[in-house]
Amino acid sequence: MIRYDTIVIGAGAAGLTTACQLAQAGQKVVVVATGIGALLLASGCIDVLGFHPADSTQPVTNPADALDKFMAARSNHPYKVIGRENIEAGLQSFLKIVNQTGCHYRGEFNRNWLLPSGAGAVHPTCLAPDALTKGELSSGKSMLIVGFQELRDFYPTLISQNLNEQDLGVKAGAVSVDVYIPASSKMNATPIELANAFEQTDFRKQVVNAIKNEAKKFDRVGFPAVLGLKQHDAVVTELEKALDRPVFEISALPPSVPGRRMYEALKKALLNAGGRLIIGSKVFDGTIENGKVSQIRIETASRLRPLKAHNYVLATGGIFGGGLNANADGSVKELVFGLPVAAETNRHKWFQRQFISPEGQPVFNAGVTVNPQLQPVNGGNAPLADNLYAVGAILAGSEWTRGRTGDGIAVASAAAVASQLAR
Repeated sequence: MIRYDTIVIGAGAAGLTTACQLAQAGQKVVVVATGIGALLLASGCIDVLGFHPADSTQPVTNPADALDKFMAARSNHPYKVIGRENIEAGLQSFLKIVNQTGCHYRGEFNRNWLLPSGAGAVHPTCLAPDALTKGELSSGKSMLIVGFQELRDFYPTLISQNLNEQDLGVKAGAVSVDVYIPASSKMNATPIELANAFEQTDFRKQVVNAIKNEAKKFDRVGFPAVLGLKQHDAVVTELEKALDRPVFEISALPPSVPGRRMYEALKKALLNAGGRLIIGSKVFDGTIENGKVSQIRIETASRLRPLKAHNYVLATGGIFGGGLNANADGSVKELVFGLPVAAETNRHKWFQRQFISPEGQPVFNAGVTVNPQLQPVNGGNAPLADNLYAVGAILAGSEWTRGRTGDGIAVASAAAVASQLAR
């Protein structure tokens, strides 16, 4: 049986970022996951702190400056345990990992990009793909928002109207394109199908011909985030040349194309560093004996297969990612090791009366409590297992909508654990 240095359970942003850093440090690492986590539900950006207080309508422009006030107001937030140094280190590590694979991200800890969202709101984010940053709202440059009649849930007129009504100093216009999208059913194209279509020369020409006259009235052109998967850079370059102006992307509803690009970049970095990735095998359980994890077992076609390592990193996500299971009786369970979960047991208190609440939904604060080393505990600082660590949304208090901090938790906790295990 192969014995690894570290087994990472979960292939979302937190798990893959942790594994990449360990593999690049020379460890023998394997990532095991049922799927690719919540990356296809995400924007593809790294949000560190977007709004504070939670009900504020003014976005945070400098997350580094606002962080201390945020942590003082939310003493149970994972940032409090992870610490400012690891947040900054996590951002730098993430940039290094993805940019070396050709997936270009930009940003820094002391500045938020202010980007248009798929609803025409302002999305403050710390790190973003290059194609999204060209939509920066503070630049004052006018923009034409392009939609597609076959793409549901992306409405260019709604986006432009909302941007114009916010007095952001940016003039926005809209156009909807009716072109044939290969491999899609009429009026029901998915973002992935549209991204594949953009990698075809004839399709790009149709789009350019449909919008080029209107595009001349604006400084830049914004598309839903569907400008190619494997040939993304080439697609953007050719569109900019044909339209003679900058082209940018706006995050759309899932499945997220930028999220898929992020996954592919992290996967490539892991494999290039000698790491291993097992996708599609559910982790059935893990065994803790005498204060240590002795093994995990994964499901295969014919049997449960044991895997062993010196250390284990739990990155299975919260309720969204499938790492936790909330039951009708009010219990919330961690599904691999059966770890104790900090959660509200009265399920009638899991949700706010307002569905879209700036305070978020309390149920998503459920998670595993950890010590300063990010080892799961059950009260106090003594770890339940000396060689078990937790990162990402599995951590208690990780409700991401309150402040927009989910991706920051992922990369910061990954950096904190990777630095310990690499030593």
